[in-house]
Amino acid sequence: MAVLRLPEIKCDHHDNFARSFPSAATTYLKGAVVNSAVLNRTLAARAGEMTMLSDLKTRVSQWLRFEGKQYTSSRMRLQEKRGTIFTVLFSLWDIWYSSQLNDDDASEAIRQSIDSLFEQLETIADNSPTGVKIILPEAMDPTFLPGWSMKRTGPGGSDHRGDDQRNAIQLVRQWNTALNRKASEWDKGQIYIYNTNDWMLDQSGSPWNNVHLGCVSDGKTGTDGNAGKCSDPAKYLFWDEMHLGPAAHKMIGQGIAADIAESHGGSWFADEQVSGSKDAETDVVEKPSALRR
Repeated sequence: MAVLRLPEIKCDHHDNFARSFPSAATTYLKGAVVNSAVLNRTLAARAGEMTMLSDLKTRVSQWLRFEGKQYTSSRMRLQEKRGTIFTVLFSLWDIWYSSQLNDDDASEAIRQSIDSLFEQLETIADNSPTGVKIILPEAMDPTFLPGWSMKRTGPGGSDHRGDDQRNAIQLVRQWNTALNRKASEWDKGQIYIYNTNDWMLDQSGSPWNNVHLGCVSDGKTGTDGNAGKCSDPAKYLFWDEMHLGPAAHKMIGQGIAADIAESHGGSWFADEQVSGSKDAETDVVEKPSALRR
């Protein structure tokens, strides 16, 4: 079997603008969405205004402020920016909340969220050198997550008839169709789309010992990182009821890097420092990243 050889990318730094739930998180603090105003408008009549983790617009604004302070040399700023690859992953909580709405309101919320997503990509591109490179994973079906059964379709859940589940599956299709369409029309740089659901469907067996439960027990998310944690996180597909585990993220990173190397050759990594080669089966390609969720 041939082993795919990948370049080893030397990153100067990795800036991560994702935010976790604080240790004192309450049920009123919700997961991050693309545009919290869209969800607050569509859910207001049903649930009242929610307090959410910072949305994509807020994080792009934080990145812009960070960039302004980060570089004192305009020459270094341009050199490093040319070598930046942005990873932007939003969709989980947008679909999670929208699946509770009626069909028309849910579809409109997803449409507005995708529009908001690309508005923020425009801001990133306008503040980056020509030819910005962005990795956009597709929406993952939230009904795959342990949290869906626990909070929706399980014995203590709110969706015993499965209406929200059917809505969520349809909204994933809508999100990914719109994402691919708008990405194909985008002319501000290069966008790579990763099919997250295809990857998920292949994860029923090895190397995982558990694909049904999170490594961190229910109710421990956002608290002490070691509380309720399993003995071998690498064998768990999920970290908790709502998030993939570190080993899963590593595998996805390998898959993205391999696919980009195969389909784009060295063009995507031309501005990064490249040295040597590594086996894709045993090494993670480290990628510069400014935004990810």
